Amino acid sequence: MKKILLALLMLVSLNLRGTVIPARSVQMDPQPAETAPTVTVLPNPFQPEAAGPEETGKVTESPVRTVDPSCPMVALTFDDGPHPVYTDQLLDILEENGAVATFFEVGQKLSGAPEVVRRAEKLGCEIGSHSNRHANLGKLDPEALEADLTAADAAFEEVLGAAPTLLRPPYGATSKALKEESGRSIVTWSVDPQDWKSRDAEQVVAHIQGAGDLDGQVILLHSPYESSVEAARTLVPWLQAQGYQLVTVSELITLRFGDTLEPNRLYNYDYFRRPPALPESAA
Repeated sequence: MKKILLALLMLVSLNLRGTVIPARSVQMDPQPAETAPTVTVLPNPFQPEAAGPEETGKVTESPVRTVDPSCPMVALTFDDGPHPVYTDQLLDILEENGAVATFFEVGQKLSGAPEVVRRAEKLGCEIGSHSNRHANLGKLDPEALEADLTAADAAFEEVLGAAPTLLRPPYGATSKALKEESGRSIVTWSVDPQDWKSRDAEQVVAHIQGAGDLDGQVILLHSPYESSVEAARTLVPWLQAQGYQLVTVSELITLRFGDTLEPNRLYNYDYFRRPPALPESAA
């Protein structure tokens, strides 16, 4: 009897084993997608977005900004802001011309003009850190340096929800600790008209217009001066008329230089003064 029962159990087991459920019919619980890394460059800003159905009586004022990596480009940068009046005026100029810039802002000033900084980000401009209190970071010991950068990060997080990955040290001053332990991409400049010193719009414009080939260059200007706003009012359309695309620092490095932004790396005068040659077809 036991042998008969055993045989019956084996037969049932074989029948069940022969029933195969196709893999595609098995419903698996959805797995959470990995969070995409935060990228300083705008999400795909170089291709026009698909246009939706036209709405009667509504006109889109802002043109789609495109960047051609095979054409000359330059990055305008503005330090020492935000300024509640002049930064807003700079953004008006950029918006009117379909251009962007990179603003290196001081952490302690953010609370005085938070909406201006948010507007810059919404327009596609890049926001970088210019320290928390405009200290000479090259002279700070590692502990004081970390305290300043941490305080700046907290201020940016309060206004924008995230801390910048780009850092421009005040006065361009660096140190071994800053370059090796800051965890930021450190960006200086390659064209400096010293607008903070002259406070003369015509002199600033003349300096930049006489600087020669500006392809791949990073121009240093400052937000808190009306004269710099007036200079930008002339320079932005002039640069575009000369065939330069106005881009952010990150776009310049990744698209013009074909390089990667890395933490604890210095992008300085020597870096920007040697842009790679454009393809012959674009010459």
